[in-house]
Amino acid sequence: MEKKNQPIGVIDSGVGGLTSAVALRAILPNENIIYCGDNANAPYGNRSGQEIVELTKKIFRFLENQEVKVVAVACNTISSTLNSDEFKHYEKDFNFETISVITPAVEDVLSKGYNEVGVIATVYTIKVGRHQQLIQAAKPNVKVYGEPSVQLARLIEQGDLNSPAIKQEVQTHVRHLLEPHPDLKEVILGCTHYPIVEDKFQAAAPQVQFINPARDQALAVQSFLEKNQLFTDTNQGHMEIHTSGQEAVYHTVLEELGMPKNFPIHIKAF
Repeated sequence: MEKKNQPIGVIDSGVGGLTSAVALRAILPNENIIYCGDNANAPYGNRSGQEIVELTKKIFRFLENQEVKVVAVACNTISSTLNSDEFKHYEKDFNFETISVITPAVEDVLSKGYNEVGVIATVYTIKVGRHQQLIQAAKPNVKVYGEPSVQLARLIEQGDLNSPAIKQEVQTHVRHLLEPHPDLKEVILGCTHYPIVEDKFQAAAPQVQFINPARDQALAVQSFLEKNQLFTDTNQGHMEIHTSGQEAVYHTVLEELGMPKNFPIHIKAF
């Protein structure tokens, strides 16, 4: 297959990366997407870095066999292990480029000139602090405040998006972040699961702009394809979803994200 007609890979520990997949579908409707969600091992954010890397390598090997032309790493936890001396830049061992979900979100923050920004994310993402590193490398005076969540991604994975437990978890983390920083007006949703319940974040703090990095990542993928002349010449793309877990939660989340019910989606095990 000609490289430009090869699919785009999108990966996540579970359903969270569907936010990026849907954003890609909106701006690149002709591209084929292969989505991998490792629900059986989700969430990654409570695991060690080495565990995360080993699980990610398994997905990368699968996508390499699928001959993808680029991989959107739509998981902040996995993205926190990329370009890392500790993990020996393992993503370079594969024959495709990877596009982190963190870098485009950081570029968005930097372009808007914020003086301070919050990040709500998984435990691992906050511990590594890649958002803060990248922001302060470019603008050392920008203050970055992190708030880790142990449970929120796991609760979303269970598929009951109107669960009182999700609402309570969101309110708790928003309160923890804003009470010591009452003037904070911009917060990155630093786990791609979180924009699935963005309405609950907005209800918890109407005065705050919650930044969904999915569209930023989709635009970064578009830019990569344009720069490398890799836009497909097919007329209408489709999406394959490969999961190590249950299918039902994918249908629930796709409906929540506004994916048309008649759009061709094939869900398979991997």
